[in-house]
Amino acid sequence: RRRIMSGSSGGGGLILLRIAGLGHHLELEISPTSTLADLKNEVNHQTGVPASYQRLVAKQKKMDNDSMLLGPSIFDESSNEEKAGIGLETRTKILLLHSPQFAQDKGGIETLTNLNKEIEKIDEGRRSREMEDKVVQELIIQICCKIDGVETNGSDALRKMRKQTIQKAEMVAQKSAAAEEKRKRGIDP
Repeated sequence: RRRIMSGSSGGGGLILLRIAGLGHHLELEISPTSTLADLKNEVNHQTGVPASYQRLVAKQKKMDNDSMLLGPSIFDESSNEEKAGIGLETRTKILLLHSPQFAQDKGGIETLTNLNKEIEKIDEGRRSREMEDKVVQELIIQICCKIDGVETNGSDALRKMRKQTIQKAEMVAQKSAAAEEKRKRGIDP
């Protein structure tokens, strides 16, 4: 897939980057004045791998300074300072790996991923009316207790993932409660 992304500072032509790893293969056209953080956010958007769990490697060097520009260094006249650049050129191949943070959070990520799948199954059962609304709500409460048991150990990425999982569970519970209320009033949802 291709995605065009422009940098915030304007600039010349776009550079084509080829990113592969963790089961993903991407080609992105991006402004050389975009930062590494911009690239990681775009990779997150395309792959679902959060930026904090990405380690990007190009030309056998890991790229870990998110404020660096992707292209060459430039002098910013408005701030009167030089902005350091990585120096990536078009057709540069970038390897996508997991960061050390991913290894620390792996257990929590797997648990939350499995709980998300359980929530989706419950929601499907709710929508197909295979499960009664009271059963759906009870199962969601049980899942919320499991989500609460996932330790974040100070990881912002895992905390965010846990929050998203709770919000997804709450949404299913709210839809189930609304459907139950409509049935009580004699309205078929």
